[in-house]
Amino acid sequence: MRPAYEELPLRNIDCPIQDGERKEWKAVWYAIQVQAKRELAVVEKCRERNLLLPGEDIFTILSERMVKERGEWKKKTEVAFQKYIIAETGDTDGFRIRLRNVGEMAKMLGVDDRIAPIYPDEQELLERLGGAEHVIRYSEGYTVNDKLVVTDCPMKGMEGRVKWVDRHQRIAGIEVMLLGRKVMVKMGVGILKKVSDQPAGKNEG
Repeated sequence: MRPAYEELPLRNIDCPIQDGERKEWKAVWYAIQVQAKRELAVVEKCRERNLLLPGEDIFTILSERMVKERGEWKKKTEVAFQKYIIAETGDTDGFRIRLRNVGEMAKMLGVDDRIAPIYPDEQELLERLGGAEHVIRYSEGYTVNDKLVVTDCPMKGMEGRVKWVDRHQRIAGIEVMLLGRKVMVKMGVGILKKVSDQPAGKNEG
């Protein structure tokens, strides 16, 4: 079993505390479980109610996808990780206490009944997918004998994680890990063409 915590080579954050002294925080990401379709609402409430200290952040990772409206395809964003949001903090206990004031179901997750940050390799993957804006951009590619090949954007090189593709809806499901748990994420991807690797004339008499 993986350890509950691994040191992350992330930036240090100096945050003021009530007695006027300063303490150094190492910002790491924590997964927070919320009710389905309340991800954006919980994030907004945390900000509106000033639950964040300097250097902290809370967000949900979004995914771009194409949606057909009145016969036209339009690019929109939707929550990528349903029932999950992410907090960036170095004050685990303090953030957990402040989170109670959000007025929503919001539980910081961990390992073996202990609140813990997500694993470094998991955070690295999420940062790669979402970038600084925490938005997974729309990808494009093609298929070779029903095997997906992504030519640009975050999914490039991650085809091995793809579990299914819906060409008509222009989405794909990829499997990622969050604190060792398998989580399915919907990502937008356009299949521009189908290619066969069968040599020309193979079936000719």
